[in-house]
Amino acid sequence: MSSNQHNTLNLSHASYKNKTSSSDIDREIKMGELRLRYVQLMRDFYTSMGEEDATDLIKESAVIWEKLSKRKKN
Repeated sequence: MSSNQHNTLNLSHASYKNKTSSSDIDREIKMGELRLRYVQLMRDFYTSMGEEDATDLIKESAVIWEKLSKRKKN
């Protein structure tokens, strides 16, 4: 008699059950696009405004970005 009769495959923890929804993926793509635009904008500020003014603006915008990021997660 084969011992395989009582062996079953447990799929309760299979990775396909933890798929990310398409809306979550779309949100992550949008956030990535916003991050890229943000970085480009900050770089442009730095080159056009000078180091001191750009640094102040970047610090202020970082606070705004954090608030927006936390708000989206809730």
